[in-house]
Amino acid sequence: MKPRNRAIMFIMALVLVIFSGACSSRPFLKVQYQLPSQSKELEGRVVFVSIKDKRNSGAFLGENAKKSFEEFNDTFSLVVLRKDGTGDLVGAYELFPLLKEIFKQRLAYVGAEMTEDPTVMTDAELEIELEVFQLDLVDRNWVIHMIYRANLRKGGRVLSMETISGSAERLKVIGNSEAEKILGEILSDMVNKLDVVRLFQQAGL
Repeated sequence: MKPRNRAIMFIMALVLVIFSGACSSRPFLKVQYQLPSQSKELEGRVVFVSIKDKRNSGAFLGENAKKSFEEFNDTFSLVVLRKDGTGDLVGAYELFPLLKEIFKQRLAYVGAEMTEDPTVMTDAELEIELEVFQLDLVDRNWVIHMIYRANLRKGGRVLSMETISGSAERLKVIGNSEAEKILGEILSDMVNKLDVVRLFQQAGL
């Protein structure tokens, strides 16, 4: 085989390897959560966080998206990014533990501490009611929607609340990396949009 032909064959093989790797399906989705600006307005507060499933459909992936993530086993790997661009791999979670961990990171950035122990004395309970959260593929665009309501509770009563909703889309290119980007973007946007400090102020806590 001539050197030129060998070079062409090598390039084609390299492209095939890259293409195959980009298109391969993994059992998990990577989530990159971007922390907001840090403050200490709720320093010393202890908050119990609960996640309630209020979705009509419990499936995170829509029917078209499932075809691109055949190996997905409802697991997410979480990387928490700081403002300076550095980040830490926190762990692997199913959906609701993932959301709880992200809200834990969010609360820590306003000085509050999250607890999962119902016997611990707390200042309030932050109850997240997830109403919509789904990723699908529509006309070669990744489309994701998220709606949730945050209730600040104390003594069994809802003292303040806020509803957060949003959607985003990205063109699907080779592989599924754009789907992971849009997932991290909407989670960062939707969680950081919640004004936890204002919820405490409205509740008089």
